[in-house]
Amino acid sequence: MNLLDLSIIFLWLISMSNEYLQYAYFWQLKEYRWDRFLDLLRTNEGKRILFRYDFFYKIPLILVVFFWDQHSVIIKLVVLLIYVLDFLYIIAKVVLKRPIKKPKFSLKIILILFIAIFVEAAFFEETKDIRTIATFSFLRFMSITIIVNLMNIASQFVKDYIARMATKKMANCTKMRVIGITGSYGKTTTKEILSKLLSHKFKVIKTPKNINTDIGISKFILKTSFKDVDYFVVEMGAYRIGEINKICNIVKPEIGILTAISPQHLSLFGSIENIQTAKYELLRSLPKNGLAITNSDNKYCREFLGELKCKVMTFGVEEKFNPNCMIEDMKETDTGILCKFIRNIDNEKIEVELQTRLFGDYNISNLQPSLLTATHLGFIIDEIKEALKNVESPGNALRVQKYGEALLLNDSYNSNPDGFRAAINALSRYSHSYKKVIITRGIIELGELSDEIHEQIGGEIAFVADELVIIAPDFAEPLKKGVGTKYQTKVMVKLDSNEILAYLQSLKNEKAVILLENRLPQIVREEIEKNT
Repeated sequence: MNLLDLSIIFLWLISMSNEYLQYAYFWQLKEYRWDRFLDLLRTNEGKRILFRYDFFYKIPLILVVFFWDQHSVIIKLVVLLIYVLDFLYIIAKVVLKRPIKKPKFSLKIILILFIAIFVEAAFFEETKDIRTIATFSFLRFMSITIIVNLMNIASQFVKDYIARMATKKMANCTKMRVIGITGSYGKTTTKEILSKLLSHKFKVIKTPKNINTDIGISKFILKTSFKDVDYFVVEMGAYRIGEINKICNIVKPEIGILTAISPQHLSLFGSIENIQTAKYELLRSLPKNGLAITNSDNKYCREFLGELKCKVMTFGVEEKFNPNCMIEDMKETDTGILCKFIRNIDNEKIEVELQTRLFGDYNISNLQPSLLTATHLGFIIDEIKEALKNVESPGNALRVQKYGEALLLNDSYNSNPDGFRAAINALSRYSHSYKKVIITRGIIELGELSDEIHEQIGGEIAFVADELVIIAPDFAEPLKKGVGTKYQTKVMVKLDSNEILAYLQSLKNEKAVILLENRLPQIVREEIEKNT
């Protein structure tokens, strides 16, 4: 093998590995699901996957390779040029410190990458034609997509088996009761608060972190000992109708909490009514002696409560909907929110002042269903007061972090319209002596309501913030339109990760409050982790 052939193979391996890693990253990011991946392809970031930078030089060069009848050495030189340009682009990204996207390595990802590389290499070996690898530089997205979806078909049999085994194990846990939690937002925070509260009196196990799918929950069940456990708190997520029902069939919940219903993931569900149907699967699965707890302020949550066969309790702040749990007179102290807890069940009304270690009134709406659950399970007021001493704002919730002279309101764990508004409200509480800044990419998967919601949020931002920094292109226009010019909020669009990092660092020594809303670039996350 001569030097030219070795050079082509070396650069081909680099180009192939880089592209397959990127495609695998996006598939993993969207949980290997077609519905979520298709929604990604509708965004500017997704369109760049299909219509890439390298099309500009690959299309003419590949045409030369196939249709210009020259000596094989000329063809090899053209193919080499394709991969040299690919290599230079990778080097440029490294030099400019732009992130190279790659997935978190797991057995599934390693298998996907191995098959993709093997298939491309096998085609080359079979054809012995240098033009084969030039062609594959166009087909890699299609290749890895086919592999991912074939693996999904095969893995479904494994998932079904794991679900059956988990269902069988749960059926044998006859003394343990299951509490399911779902909703468009607030699921994880409510799970954390409730689990901590109940742990004061009972032995409690909860699904970890953001594990909330049937397969994730099933795997957790199979590797967990439920010996002497009183309550298993299960977070339930869904992107389509039927997914929560699958989880309920596995864990058989007796208590179900529906936190809220909003347009989050609207593009996947298709309509708010479909979201409502999916979330209600938890409440409809409850037995007659079970308990459904939901948000009476939310019209989609309260709409079908009369159809449920089990007992129903509600929470909220709107007195006209007669919630069983209300919170009034909230005051944020140095140690947390002080508030009045009003419980009204079966014509028995209790009013008591509670000191919490929670910050942000949005966390109180997550505390309310937890208080209802605790009192239903026999907690007296003194026990609740004592238990609350150990309940803090969960790490995934909006948290305040010191960043040099500035303060960060870090809400980058995830984002939804109501959560975004709550974070803006938290920002508004700081005095005008602070420079108020919001850094956001916007909210994904809102479907046809995306522009309308972002425009509304832009209007709320304008009323509170001095500066808005938009870090993704897809929602820049509706956000800017919503901000307008009335309140003179300065709007900047910064799409380069290094530019975003530099801007954040420029605020480090200012008296500023910076709201970080939704996912941030990796180098920005690393900066925050090192300096807070």
